[in-house]
Amino acid sequence: MAKKIILTVLSLSLFSGAMLSEEIEEVIILEEKLSSLKGWSNNQSLSSINEKELEDLDAQHPKQIFRRSPGVWISRGSGQEHLTAIRSPVLAGPGACGSFLVLEDGLAVRPTGFCNVNGLFETFYEMATKVETITGPASARYGANAMHGVINILSKPISSENKIYTNIGPNDYRNFKIRVGNQKNLSFDGFFANNDGFRNQSGYDQQKIRVQSNFLISSWSATLKATLTNLNQETAGYINGLDSYKDEDFSKRNFNPEAYRDANSQRISLRFTRENNNTVDAITAYIRNNDMKFFQHFLPGTPLEENNHTSVGAVFQRISDYEAFSFVRGFQFDLAKAELTETQKDALTTSSAFNNATRPQGKHYDYQVDSFVYAVFAGIEDFYINDHLNLFADARAEFIEYDYSNNMISGNTREDGTNCGFGGCYYNRPADRTDNFNEISARIGLVTNFEEINYFAQISLGFRPPQINEAYRLQKKQNVTDLNSETLTMLELGSRYEWDSIMGSISLYKSKKKNSIFRDAENFIVDNGKTNHKGIELSLNWIANANNTFSTNITYGDHKYDFETDTSMREKIRIGNQIDTAPKLMANLLWDLNLNNNSSLVFEVEHMSSYYTDAANLHKYEGHTLYHARYSQKLSESLKTYLRIDNISDKAYAERADFNAFGGDRYFPGLPREIYIGLEYTF
Repeated sequence: MAKKIILTVLSLSLFSGAMLSEEIEEVIILEEKLSSLKGWSNNQSLSSINEKELEDLDAQHPKQIFRRSPGVWISRGSGQEHLTAIRSPVLAGPGACGSFLVLEDGLAVRPTGFCNVNGLFETFYEMATKVETITGPASARYGANAMHGVINILSKPISSENKIYTNIGPNDYRNFKIRVGNQKNLSFDGFFANNDGFRNQSGYDQQKIRVQSNFLISSWSATLKATLTNLNQETAGYINGLDSYKDEDFSKRNFNPEAYRDANSQRISLRFTRENNNTVDAITAYIRNNDMKFFQHFLPGTPLEENNHTSVGAVFQRISDYEAFSFVRGFQFDLAKAELTETQKDALTTSSAFNNATRPQGKHYDYQVDSFVYAVFAGIEDFYINDHLNLFADARAEFIEYDYSNNMISGNTREDGTNCGFGGCYYNRPADRTDNFNEISARIGLVTNFEEINYFAQISLGFRPPQINEAYRLQKKQNVTDLNSETLTMLELGSRYEWDSIMGSISLYKSKKKNSIFRDAENFIVDNGKTNHKGIELSLNWIANANNTFSTNITYGDHKYDFETDTSMREKIRIGNQIDTAPKLMANLLWDLNLNNNSSLVFEVEHMSSYYTDAANLHKYEGHTLYHARYSQKLSESLKTYLRIDNISDKAYAERADFNAFGGDRYFPGLPREIYIGLEYTF
């Protein structure tokens, strides 16, 4: 499929080679308007990281990027693995990743219901022109899963300069990046990296390529993009024991050397745009495909999961600018087919009698889900109530259908239909069924229009439907889930300011989530959870003088349970308890020092406060503060070199800490001091 995508793009680029550069420039402008989250012009919780900063960072992991985005925490796991928090605690579990929507150039990387907890490794963040985030619900414009927030990775435009980059670092890390094109209608991006990992047998190899082409068909401008990613990773799991991450030798050990993850994805999109007077029409068609298999080292019996999906869809959008307001409307459809199998190769003999008997050798799950999503949306922006006050509003109706087919014997038997001991096998397969979720999401707000300081207020409603792993991957005696969609309602107030040398924003929010999905004490997946969230996000950029710039983002969050239950992990949730893995304070401070016209130095401070590691609030991680630095030197007009030091003080810390009744305190240990050297050549 990868070869077919590339050949298609190259064929169309040859067809477009004779076009005028002015027409191509128009294609680029329209494409950027539709791909960026800034197209949702009145969203007040939007932040972005620009191309220069991304190139200087040359991030090996998305965590390094998003520590600079207010309200966002990408928790680093092994290799390219991660968990996400956006105005929320870090959310784990089979469908928790559905609370966040990951986009690339304004299009969802995966279809509704099939989220990937490590979704950012399927994006091309390593060679982006911008990374954008929306904190808070954005379902009114972007649909299901945009409940806690949205991440959008923007591709380098075709007009970008041709460059070659390379970077080397510890643990035999090295990468090679190339951007080549004619700056008019064709470009190619390539990224190739390998890393042996700082923990034993935890390396990875990764490759990504993107081909883009702009061309014209009749009165329509068109942009074609094809992106392919591949990851082959050896995985290291948690280390166990109170404060075990502080032991340098122990933190490098890998107690799951057999674990691995192989994943690849292919995406192609074709966007047609046409501008006529005050109206822009856009039609975007797309095809997505991915395959993944990984060894579930965290489960007794260590079964192998293999999953894949193929999806097609289209978005139709019209933007009209009137004298008093702008009007956006459109519709979207998406068809997807997902398949999943889980197979335990060997009989389990080393665990408890219960686990040995209930987790049988052979196939546990084998199912297919066909989904259909149809949505209509509309929005009003820049509606002038008076000279200095604008109203904005959005609404979206979404209709989601899952058609589930079980390819095995239904119930909690072995693969051959025989019964397990202790009342049945651990894994339960529901019978064929169809589930529907019909949801409305909305947003309305006011924003002022002054020169220096502006204020805004908005209320928004977001949702996420149950993911297929929650709805159909059942256990023990549960035969049916009958889950409802999670919903989140948020009220937000804030201000944006811009003076001669200072600019930034502050946002205050309060929200309530209903129908939160979790596993209860009987190991049933249920949806009767409730949580409360409130917080403050501050960003500030101060140009002190021509050579010194300071910038910071500070996030304060208070996330609490609003219900009582016991969970499958023997945790006691009580009303008012802090949600685990939710630090109250996260902060990032940058000092950018221009030494001269050819060199610069950046110092960075990264802070995370303590947080509870269990729902009962009985165990805690102490938090950490890290220091980083980056030096860049321009050697000539076309050659630049970089030196980056992460964790200067060689602080022992945990990327993520957790506690459960079975494993006790456990951690993903943080990386020690690391030094990277990079080279960039422009041609």
